[in-house]
Amino acid sequence: EKQKNQLFLYKLYDNGVKRVDPVMEWFKSIQVIFPNTKVKFLPIRISQDMDFQKFISDSLSKMDTGVVNVSAVSDELDFHDFAEKAHFPKELIQDIEGKKQGMFSIGGKYYIFGEKQENCMTLVQIKFEHRLNSQSVEFDLEDESDGTQRLLDLLPMLFAMDKKTQNIYLIDEIDRSLHTKLSKYLLNLFLENSEESNCQIIYTAHDVNLIDLNSFAQDEIWFVEKKLTGETTLKPMSDFEVKENQDVLKAYLNGRFGAIPVIKGGAVNGSYT
Repeated sequence: EKQKNQLFLYKLYDNGVKRVDPVMEWFKSIQVIFPNTKVKFLPIRISQDMDFQKFISDSLSKMDTGVVNVSAVSDELDFHDFAEKAHFPKELIQDIEGKKQGMFSIGGKYYIFGEKQENCMTLVQIKFEHRLNSQSVEFDLEDESDGTQRLLDLLPMLFAMDKKTQNIYLIDEIDRSLHTKLSKYLLNLFLENSEESNCQIIYTAHDVNLIDLNSFAQDEIWFVEKKLTGETTLKPMSDFEVKENQDVLKAYLNGRFGAIPVIKGGAVNGSYT
């Protein structure tokens, strides 16, 4: 029987062709992080891995987020009572009941059902401790700033490098909701750790301050530009001549390398408000 819409590479892997194993392992090592990525099972991992919990706590504290400690708390809930109060759709309730055991997430909170007994559910969520006027105050994930939540997307990547894993990280908008100093700090940490690991980072950013020839080679910085015809082109900085001690940030903003927005027209009604 012919199998349609199956990738040739996976077909070889599925048939036990050993030569494609390294290729499949390479693809499995790719970790994709989007701006709205929420690290899977983060509350569960924080509750079970004390080294990871300490790393996240220390990192958030060091980066001046106001967080002094991170922990995971668990609460036992009756599934049907909770489902009624949360106005779960009947389809979701039936789906959960049909599986008997599993996990689902709502708003960054993880719910484990059927682990201990039927109709019993465990809520696992992250708590962020702040110190306000010498008092300890706990925040939920949704109470934290976009910047702190973004750091939670990115920090596990650095922890994994400490464990000598071999991953390729594709990060869209690494600078989203982050101050330039924090973005640079994260990138510098990655570069330092990558000297002893086999990890690679490929990221997009809008923060022009990340164009830094002190940290990156010219062929490691690429410009993305949309043409008038609609297609997008990629061009490395190494295609341009950069003089010694040239202010590359100023050159970029002046259009030297392209890939800058062209704002058409002037102010609305002839004035700015």
